[in-house]
Amino acid sequence: MNSKITLVVGASRGIGRELVRQLSADSNQHIIASVRQPTDFGAPNVSSITLDQGIPSSITQAASQIPEIDTLIINGAFGEEDQLLTCPDEKFDKYLDINLKGPLRLVKAFLPALLARKTRQIVLTSSLCGSLQKQSEFDHGSLGPYSLIKAGGNMMMIQLHHELREEKFTLLAFHPGWVATDMGGPGGMPVETSVAGYCKVLSTLKLEEYPQFIAWDGSIVPW
Repeated sequence: MNSKITLVVGASRGIGRELVRQLSADSNQHIIASVRQPTDFGAPNVSSITLDQGIPSSITQAASQIPEIDTLIINGAFGEEDQLLTCPDEKFDKYLDINLKGPLRLVKAFLPALLARKTRQIVLTSSLCGSLQKQSEFDHGSLGPYSLIKAGGNMMMIQLHHELREEKFTLLAFHPGWVATDMGGPGGMPVETSVAGYCKVLSTLKLEEYPQFIAWDGSIVPW
């Protein structure tokens, strides 16, 4: 039986690195970990590739080296404590380029590799910040530029579902929860707990039930 091939983009640290560790525990999976610098993950079924999702040429170069994948997990992101009204244009462009344009470039670049297999799954690490309903229920704004772009990423997944319907793709936006990573900061749950939930959701994806926005504990997040 051919191994399932999963590409994890943004695997240098945090959630992405733990995803590689937990997914590679299944010897029937081959994991390709995208990193900015060459990395040895210490597992026989893990290979790494250099990729920076903020640089189009880097994405193109990486995609040219990977002929087929079953699942594309887009995990890389940028986020800080900014507000819409005070975020400089140059920094807002960085949010847009890494968190929205970058993921779309990744999908376009790796589409031939996904079409080469029958599983055809695209998963975006999103955030509760990108839920219009949840954000409207709060009595204060939350990470203005980050939330705005994450909402755009969620809409991207819905639109990709429509555009790729005939090719039978499964599209998922995933909320990892508040996690104690460099981006999440102290006070969040252990990254191992969040990623265990991530892996459980990934193992139960069914084409007819998607697109969906699902949290680490399996609950449905409103768009």
